[in-house]
Amino acid sequence: MITAIGNNFGAGQISLKDYQNEKLVVLNGKFSFSNKSKAFLNASVLELYLPKLSIPKSGMSGCYIMFESEGKFYGTTLKTWVKNRNTLCIEKLDYWSDQTDEYTIYLLSLYVPKGQRGVFELGKETRLTLNNTTSNNNYGYHQHCYVDENWCTIALMTSAYNSEIDPYDDIVELGGFPNDVDIELPFIGDNSNSRQTYGVDMLQATIKNGILTVKNIVFGWGGMPRDNFLYAVCIRDKSVE
Repeated sequence: MITAIGNNFGAGQISLKDYQNEKLVVLNGKFSFSNKSKAFLNASVLELYLPKLSIPKSGMSGCYIMFESEGKFYGTTLKTWVKNRNTLCIEKLDYWSDQTDEYTIYLLSLYVPKGQRGVFELGKETRLTLNNTTSNNNYGYHQHCYVDENWCTIALMTSAYNSEIDPYDDIVELGGFPNDVDIELPFIGDNSNSRQTYGVDMLQATIKNGILTVKNIVFGWGGMPRDNFLYAVCIRDKSVE
């Protein structure tokens, strides 16, 4: 775990799972903050001040921003990068302050040194066996999973998505995925049924003990057919001190 020394946007204490070596940094976690604070309004880029990182500067990576409005979740992706060994930067977007007072950032991100030369090894590709125990939603229309000893990646996309009159959770067994991953992440939809001008529909999700849970799927969410998806770089818990 790594705990931020501070930040420039008015958030409280932020602690993240981390895996680091001389070739990469992986960060996992989420944190929320007010979009009405003076610190956030004055910031042009969101900065987290961290103990010394293993790389001096990174290329561009990505993370997620989510917010809740009228009982539903929305958001989009943000750019993120390592500015120096003590500063992590996150792109600032503030299109939704008329709908919510709070934003949540999800870091499921891998950073590699800027100007990296040579081959970057993703690890062994694993074909997952998916078993949805609660609905006929197919999460395996497109899938990628790479497994490293200390971290892994997962990408899943649906070809169609059905919702019921009553909200429910999808529980999907991820056969072949490491059992030592425990993360929270957004499940990404589209805004074809949404009133959002910027960003897309989202749902909250978790992966724990090889089980993906997509929470509180409400009637009409996602449409049919839609390419809803998730993507995350995950730290394996045996790598967390």
